[in-house]
Amino acid sequence: MELLVIAFYLSVLSYYMGTLIYMLPIPFYGLKKWAPQLMVDGIFSAILVFSYTFILWIIGYLGEALGSDWNNYYLWFANEINVIVTTILMLKLIGIGLSSIGLGFIANSMISPLVSSLTYLLMFLITTSILITALVTLAPTILSLGILLHSVPFRITRSSGAMLISLVIIFSIGTPLMPRFIDTISPPSILGVSNEGFVFAKIHVYDDNNIGVPYCLYEIYSLNNKLQARYRSDPNGFINASTVETGIPYSMHRVKIDVAGYHYETMIDPKKYPSSRGIVNITIKINNLVVIKPLRYLALMNYNNFSLLYMDDSLAILNINASEATSMIIIGLESDSFSVSIDNVQAEPATTYSYEWGGAKFEAEEYSLSRGNHLVEITYVLSGTAEPVFDEIYYGRDTLGIEMNDLTNLVYPITILIYRLFLGPMIYLSVLFSASLALARLLGGSSSRIARIVVTGL
Repeated sequence: MELLVIAFYLSVLSYYMGTLIYMLPIPFYGLKKWAPQLMVDGIFSAILVFSYTFILWIIGYLGEALGSDWNNYYLWFANEINVIVTTILMLKLIGIGLSSIGLGFIANSMISPLVSSLTYLLMFLITTSILITALVTLAPTILSLGILLHSVPFRITRSSGAMLISLVIIFSIGTPLMPRFIDTISPPSILGVSNEGFVFAKIHVYDDNNIGVPYCLYEIYSLNNKLQARYRSDPNGFINASTVETGIPYSMHRVKIDVAGYHYETMIDPKKYPSSRGIVNITIKINNLVVIKPLRYLALMNYNNFSLLYMDDSLAILNINASEATSMIIIGLESDSFSVSIDNVQAEPATTYSYEWGGAKFEAEEYSLSRGNHLVEITYVLSGTAEPVFDEIYYGRDTLGIEMNDLTNLVYPITILIYRLFLGPMIYLSVLFSASLALARLLGGSSSRIARIVVTGL
């Protein structure tokens, strides 16, 4: 408010100086012509002083009418920054992967320039955002300063004041609309670069006894339940997602594991797992699953606890502390046979299921257990072999569009990213700056026409 008070005093000073020059009994036209100009400028500057609150209101009103939303703008900005950072990380990890297989020259000649370009882009976006945020955050003060400079007699700083006022008005209204403009002029990208990121991973899936779960189906979903990758483990429960074409999202994601029709779901955040040479080591343990043999499993539901006492090629003995609704499911190939005794009493399955999974035929037997401790003996004769087959979805190749035999396809999406987040903002900010210059001229930066219209109506 102190700036506005000073601005008002300066506007009064301009008016009275004009009056004084009018009254001077000297025939100097060069001096006399300033009299009406100073009087008009003084009145117009006073009008601006008293319009300070109205200007702030009109900024908010026009912004709301045009759909300006600073929350959406900052959300868009944070998302784009996240995309750039995760893309840089993805490219660096790809470079590490290429170097590890003896293709370091590709990493140096192709990946490094892309990383440098994105780094400069990141610096540009952050710097621009800081400047705009400072301008908008300090808008009331800058507006007051602009009115003050506008009020200085003899138009010494009138252009600067008009420019500050215009910048506050135009950028406060127009900046939140920049994401719409960029989305309008942006072409689609063929690379699925997103804020999920990319990282190499080695994944181990174990049962309760730390035995690898063979041939399990490992699916990765985004937090909005979009399928991003599908891998199948090897006979040891290992999934190698440490190649350029595979990989996993670097952000938190949902994992669904399918073991011969038995489903297990968990959340994975790769940042919380140990890593070595850019490869994240993820270990998942399914506590209610026992691997008898490949594609032969024992799953427990709604139990208190259990322990595996003995297991060989034909017999498994468990101690199970059951709750009211405990069930035991034995899964095997259709050609296998199982016999179960509970507390030395032969038991019959409550339900038997026959189904196909991954091209292999399975049979599952479900047994119910009453509350309490039970000694369960399972004898089995296993015959036949199978290897489930699934259509795998590689995160790098199929979701992000990265292929080892054609890494040049990384250039186009990175170019689109630079176009969207450098050229797009530059064009839009140039438009806003041009509009600010035009408004500054109307406010009296280089012409007194608007001032005369406001003051005299002519």
